[in-house]
Amino acid sequence: MEKIETVCKVMLLFAIVCILSGCWDREELEDKSFVIGIGLDHSEKEGKIKVTMLIANPEVGSMQGGGGSTEKPREIITFDANDFITAKATANSIISRNISYELLKIFVISEEFAGDKDFITVFYDVLKDKEIRLNNYLAVSKEKASEYFLKNRPKLETRPHKYFQFIIDHGIDNGMIPDSTIYRFFQTVERGSDLFLAMYTSAEREKNPAIKSEDEYIAGQVNATGELDDTQFMGSAVFKDGVMINKLNGQETRTVNILDDTTNIKDILLNVPDPFSNKEEEKEISARVMKTKNNKVKMDLKNGKPKIFITIPLKLEIMSNPSMVSFKEKKNQHILKRHIAKHIELVNEDLFKKTQTELKGVPYPLDLYARKYFGTIQEFEKFNWAKSYLDADIKVKADIEIIDYGKETKKPKKVGE
Repeated sequence: MEKIETVCKVMLLFAIVCILSGCWDREELEDKSFVIGIGLDHSEKEGKIKVTMLIANPEVGSMQGGGGSTEKPREIITFDANDFITAKATANSIISRNISYELLKIFVISEEFAGDKDFITVFYDVLKDKEIRLNNYLAVSKEKASEYFLKNRPKLETRPHKYFQFIIDHGIDNGMIPDSTIYRFFQTVERGSDLFLAMYTSAEREKNPAIKSEDEYIAGQVNATGELDDTQFMGSAVFKDGVMINKLNGQETRTVNILDDTTNIKDILLNVPDPFSNKEEEKEISARVMKTKNNKVKMDLKNGKPKIFITIPLKLEIMSNPSMVSFKEKKNQHILKRHIAKHIELVNEDLFKKTQTELKGVPYPLDLYARKYFGTIQEFEKFNWAKSYLDADIKVKADIEIIDYGKETKKPKKVGE
């Protein structure tokens, strides 16, 4: 009897080991083609869209591929399709490996297609594919998306997934582009009361663009020269009800990011006019700005014209001193502090005026602060936030704390002194 029990236990153990060691559902890395970016454009054929796939070679740059691999790091294909979900099957008639969206990083929509009222209907297919994650990014390109991917040839990063990861993460960190995930896009569309900002990009540089302040450009306007890729990420495309209606430059985008407490922006570099320089010189002071606390927002929505009061707490480190004034003197400290606060307040007030007159909406979820002033959802809906916001008086106060004035240096003597 004991022998039988022992045999049964051994057989059971053997069966369990066999099950655990099964590899019938194993998929080799080399069997897949990973799509890193998808581009969407208008199609000349009725009822179709033009789909572009940026496909990465997983072996290039990896230990498996080896340092001497002659394979291309990427492949780009463009074709007409009904949607980008079933487009995977069409792509597999061209690409030998199985098409996968598991490592998809970014959707690039041409500006022309993003402004079409049918775009939102097409883009809703994102929610139907289990391989597409909602933390993928949405970007708008100045040119056609098919042309954008062809012209995008990074000099330092041969692997496309690393390129987009680095440039997007750094752009979000410095506030020049919005954190435009697909999740945020659909969340804004479904709420219906706000505008959505998508990162703006271009692989075409403008010829002889005007020289502006470092953050007043949009993608394609930065006049950089040298041995570099022409692709730029700066500014944002403004969406209303899922359709692109306008654009914001880098400064306006960064201002929105500072106002929006749901973003992760905490440490940025910017220039402000130097209050100690002559008007003819137009010198600027560099500063590191840190946002460590949420904004304070108060509203008066039930006594006539809506009134909104926003206080932005910011800490600054002064990085440059072009006028060479002494910040050891309290007088100069007070002048600088008031000047920076006034500058930030004017930039914010100009942005809000643009949102009320041109954009006709708020480019971040300010309505979430307004909801708490109403007892029920019905009361808030009756208030009609989208319409009431356009007539609201908005006051912005910058609560500035300068924690470091930089290293004190002696003013150099001029020749002949």
